[in-house]
Amino acid sequence: MKQALRARFISMALHLKAFEPEDAMLLSCDPRSGSTWLSEILCASRPSAVIWEPFHLDNAPGVRDLGFSWRQYIPAEADWPEAERFIRGVLCGAYINQWTGWASPVADFVRAEHLLLKCCRANGFLPWLVRRVAFRRKPIHFLRHPFAIAASQLRMGNFGTSGMEDILSHGRYSAYLSEHADYIRGLGSDEERIVAMWCLIQKPALSDEVTQKRTIRMHYETLKIYPEREVARLFHAWGEPVPDGVLARMDQASRMTVDGALIDDPMAQVGKWQREFSDRQVERLSRVLTHFEMREYSEALLPLTEDTLIKDY
Repeated sequence: MKQALRARFISMALHLKAFEPEDAMLLSCDPRSGSTWLSEILCASRPSAVIWEPFHLDNAPGVRDLGFSWRQYIPAEADWPEAERFIRGVLCGAYINQWTGWASPVADFVRAEHLLLKCCRANGFLPWLVRRVAFRRKPIHFLRHPFAIAASQLRMGNFGTSGMEDILSHGRYSAYLSEHADYIRGLGSDEERIVAMWCLIQKPALSDEVTQKRTIRMHYETLKIYPEREVARLFHAWGEPVPDGVLARMDQASRMTVDGALIDDPMAQVGKWQREFSDRQVERLSRVLTHFEMREYSEALLPLTEDTLIKDY
């Protein structure tokens, strides 16, 4: 009852603030990508509050009724007015419950000048979304090495692939996913299937020129290694100075960090997955990247995109 009243109060406060969808800060990411860490950094930069995972089928209000899947894909030019109306409401904070409102104190919602939406399930419709909402601050397309994501998800133990069949074969626009279903079903390990789904869901956004222009792509690896440069690049893209105190928050672990998971050395931190997969496993995972013609990452630690190559290591 106490949590329900808390969510109702937050909902009322956001209704009075009358945020516009275009004002939202959108963080499009993956589970176990370091996105909670980045969201906490961003909230420390200005009076903000987090809308937590508003497209989670089991916990977020309205998503299942809309017909979304766990990894909803929407073609860039699709006409789905019901989804557009719903997501515009999400961006305004119109769908608050105990789940979506838990990540920030009530006081943060009351004084918030901006809402930050942390979305691990928006990558599949990011090209569609940026064509329909003229965000005043470019959404962040936040990436982490898919091998690291696979290792972290398996370590957590609650990101298995048992529900992948439903993702591949059900839901609106599932034909895109179904094209690759036989290949993914034929993979021999959970880590391969996790990497394959990462490729499948990320590829539309990574290959879309409009998404590249209307978002700012950031990588966990370069943010850890060169925080000053990457934070400056983000706020420059937003046309804003770097707020005081942001960099001081960079070395703090997020609330979602598993005990002992944070390593002081940035290169050791981004390379933890190498200790969890054998050379043979890495070879198989690399074949998955090749199958999907992914050029963002390889078996190397760091992203391959030209603007994020790091030559100091």
